[in-house]
This record gives sequence, structure tokens and C-alpha cells, in this order.
Amino acid sequence: MKHPILNSFKSLFIFALIVTVLSSCGKSTEEMLVGTWSGTDFKFDQTEGPDLAAMVEGGKGLHIDGKLILEATGTYIITSPEDMMNSKGTWKVKGNDLMMTDEAKNEVVYTIVALDEVQLITSNEVKMESPLGNIAGTITLTYKK
Repeated sequence: MKHPILNSFKSLFIFALIVTVLSSCGKSTEEMLVGTWSGTDFKFDQTEGPDLAAMVEGGKGLHIDGKLILEATGTYIITSPEDMMNSKGTWKVKGNDLMMTDEAKNEVVYTIVALDEVQLITSNEVKMESPLGNIAGTITLTYKK
């Protein structure tokens, strides 16, 4: 025989379980990325080419205290520490990749290494030619919100 009180408790338990599961889902990656991020660390692990410390320091100088502004509309702006525009375009997330396409249609894919409410760490592979030879490596960028 079914007992009405037990059925009520069972229904209440199932409802509480559903609410708990839905509320624990948290924000999506896109929602967590939206906002203004300030560059805090820049690392270049070189795998090929001559030592170009000045170029690495230049990249570091543009990143540290620079801003990455990711809008909910899918647009972005990157500024230097002096608030000068460095790049702008569109962004999207696919899996663990943050894909950014500038106005000239150049796409850079950043792997999201870590992301929470206050910190973002990305890495991307770079390869370029220089007068001194090919340069390749991995750039790791750290930001705080």
C-alpha cells in the first residue's frame, strides 16, 4: 500500500536533488571569461631559433598591466599598459580553446590552461620567421580579473 506522506517526502527529495544539481552547474566558460582581465605574467618557452631576449621583453612589456576585455557580445579589445589599442576583433570558445580573430581576420587559438572567477591562464604555440632564423615556442599568459 502506498503511503501519501512517504510519496510526498520522495517527491520533495527528488525536487531538492534536481535543484542542487542545476545550481551546482555554475557559470559556463564563456560567462566566466566575460570581463576585463589584467596581464600579470608572461612566459616564453623557446623551442627553436636564436635568443631574442629583447623581443620577449617587448611582449612582456605589452602584456603586464595590459588589458584583455572580453565582451558578452563576442567582441574583444586588447590594450597596452598605457591604454593604447593593441588589437580588437571577435572571440569564441570551442572546448578548451579561446579563439580570437582580429579585424584583419588573423586567428590566434589560446588553450585555456586554468580559469576561475579571478584568474585566467592561457598558452599558445608561436612560430615566426626573423632575419636571424625561425623562432618557435610556447607563450603562457596569466591574467587577473
